[in-house]
Parts: sequence; structure tokens; C-alpha cells
Amino acid sequence: MRRRLFLRSGSASAVVAALAACGGGGGGGGGGTTAAESDLVSGVISGPRPGGPAATPTRPAVEGPNAYPFGSRLDAYVAGLQPTSASPEQMDAVVRNAYDAWKARNIGDMPGVPGGKVVLCYGRNPSTYLVVSEGMGYAMLITVIMAGHDPQARDIFDGLLKTVRARHAYGIPGETGRNLMEWRLSASGGSAGEGWNAMDADLDIAMALLMADRQWGSTGEWNYRQEALDTIAAMTSWNMKQDGTTKGLGTPHVSRTSDYMITHFRAFKRATGDALWDRAIDRAYSLVDRMQTVFSPGCGLMPDFIIRTDTAAPIPSPGGYGDGVDTEGYYFANAQRNPWRWGTDFVTSGDARWQSVCTKLVSFIERTTGGNPAAMAIGYHLDGSSMGTPWIPKSLIGPMTCGAMVDARFQGFLDALWNWNSANFTTDYYDSELQLIPLIVASGNWWNP
Repeated sequence: MRRRLFLRSGSASAVVAALAACGGGGGGGGGGTTAAESDLVSGVISGPRPGGPAATPTRPAVEGPNAYPFGSRLDAYVAGLQPTSASPEQMDAVVRNAYDAWKARNIGDMPGVPGGKVVLCYGRNPSTYLVVSEGMGYAMLITVIMAGHDPQARDIFDGLLKTVRARHAYGIPGETGRNLMEWRLSASGGSAGEGWNAMDADLDIAMALLMADRQWGSTGEWNYRQEALDTIAAMTSWNMKQDGTTKGLGTPHVSRTSDYMITHFRAFKRATGDALWDRAIDRAYSLVDRMQTVFSPGCGLMPDFIIRTDTAAPIPSPGGYGDGVDTEGYYFANAQRNPWRWGTDFVTSGDARWQSVCTKLVSFIERTTGGNPAAMAIGYHLDGSSMGTPWIPKSLIGPMTCGAMVDARFQGFLDALWNWNSANFTTDYYDSELQLIPLIVASGNWWNP
């Protein structure tokens, strides 16, 4: 029961016991379409695109300008470094073509919601489930960034938002539940998450809505800014403690490290003026710093879940508190996303705390792999011992790209990570998003509301 409760409020597709159910936790070892870097740069995707053609839009592209078109780089990064193995134009070509391949396979229509869109994280012929809310958040971030390349970006974004609002977290009372998304939907598009939300999804959804307000304004079909504020308020009420700690529904003293989305917290503070989000940044750093210094000295790793957050001595989960599995105390299916979140924050904010966190982690990974991205394990115990290499973990390699952006000592490793992800891009759900978004960040194309 505890596992199901935390899944409702905070774990989404990284159901570690299965690992391949959504492609989460490392991709399950192969089966996806890849594209060589030379093909991506030239604009050709090798071989047929699986899963059939892209879903046909329900209406023409939304008219109107994009305030921040893809490739414009209007906001220069304030810190860190970028790959030197490709020019900005080459990097843009890689991202554009990776996006096109991702979109063709993963964006589909939402049953029962006219004009609604989904990310088909369980494939185009799902037997049980259609989508998890986590995938919706990823897709909204991606499409708002890719406007200016894809003329249908806003149309897709609005379709995703229609689904988000049509399938709200009905298990949460009142307006709060109506402004959060149910964490999983059935193959027919109905409820499959008992009406509860996943915090990571709603964090990304709120951030994407703030970005949409900057990109397109809020005077059209959707008032993006108000929708963002409504979602932020709902998370403030349901998913946050007043000291800034994130929490699970049935386990309020359990916190998941991949929910520490620092750039999002900064954006929410700017949008609302609520000092809770400053406390959330400080609290996240305090918890992560303790995990690195006390439980992973010399490695800089952090666990998927932290427990006893109501005490002066939080510890890594021994298992059974978050996803309900025994790997919760490892750097694994959830924590592997952290370098993406924290590296992104450092290059856009310059906050040296997150440079320090990433430096400890990336130093260990570079050292233990000899600088070869493909040598990464699928996860690590906090003492640095490997969880094995039954497959090449693209969803771990992708986020590490952003982690390597924090310090010039990692330039060679960053270039290797960029080259590897470009040459081995997959369209499998979870791995795909965790490669595509870091490629966007590394290319200099991320921006904040």
C-alpha cells in the first residue's frame, strides 16, 4: 500500500521493479530506433520510423509569433561550458532531427478528449496503459522549446494541456485536484492512477506553462500563466511542506531527489513571490549535500529517495518507502535525472552550490568509466559499486551531459557525452526524453520564463 501511495504522488514511470514498463530506469536494453550523428546533422533519420506516422493535428498550426524561436539563444548562459566537438549550427541540426524522430514516434491522439494529445510512453499499441503524467511534462517542456522549428509546436502543446486538464487528479479534493494531473491513464484514456498526481510531472507542467506564457503570451485559447499559477498553488498545498521539503502523499517524511528541480523552483518564486520556493532550493541542497558527504564520500552519489526528512538526520531509503522497491537507496532510475536538473540550473543561475554537487558526481563517473559514456553502469550503490551493465543506460548517460557542463575540467568528457548521445539517440520513451532535453540544454537552447 505504501508503494502505491507514493507512486500516486511522486514516482511516475520509473517503476523500478519492471524497469522497461515505460522504458524507464534505463530502457530495458535495446529495441529503440537510433540515428547516427552524421544522419542527424544531414537531416536524414536512418531507416523507417517505428510506430507509424506522426499523429495528424486536429486543427491547423496556431497562428502568431514565437517570442523565443528555437535556435535564437536570446538568453546566454551565465556560467559553465558547452560542447566544442560541434558548432552551434551542427548542434541545432542534431536537436531538430532528434526532435522530429521523437515526435513521429511518441506523440499521439488522446481518446475521448477532442484535440487532446499524449506521449505514448507505453507504445502505439498499449495493452494496459496509455501514458503517465511524467511524459506529459517532458513533452510540454520539449514542444515549447522547439517552437520556431516545428510550426505545430503550439498546437501539440495545447493538445497536451487539454489532456492534462481533462484527466485531473480527482482523488485530491477540490480545486487542488483539478489543477494537478492524474499520474497514469489506461489504454483507452481513462483513469488508471486512482486519481492521484505525480509531483515531478506537475512541476514540469507548471514550468512549461510559464515558458509558454513567455513564448506565446496568455491571451489565446489558454491563459498559460494562470494555468501555471493554479498548478503551482496546488503543488504548494499538496506536495510541499512549509520548510521547503517535497513529500509523498502517504509518506510525508519521504522525499525523492529527482523532484528537486531547482530552475523550476526559481521560476515559481519569480512568478508567485512565495518564499517557499527559496526554502525549497535551500532544503534540497541541504539534503543532497548530506547524502553526498555522509553516505557517498569520494563518489558524490545520491539515492533515489531520502527518508526521515522530519529529523535532523535524514538517511537514504532502505527500500519500500517510495517506489516500494529495494533499490530506493541507490543512484538509479530516479536520481539519474539529477545532473540534468542541477547542471541546467548552474549554467543559467551560476549558483555554485549546484556546481559543487555536480562536480562531485561527474568526477566519480568520469573516473570510473575512463571518460567513456557507454561504460556507465545502469546505476550505482552509494559506495560507488556498480549495479551492473546488462544494457547501456541511455537515460543515465543523457542527463550526465548537463552535469558535465559545470566545470572546464570536464570539457573532454562533455564532448564525449555530446558525441555519444548524438550518435546513439533512441526514440524509446523515457530514454528518449532523457537524451533529447539534455541535448537541448547542452546546445545552448534552454531558457527560463
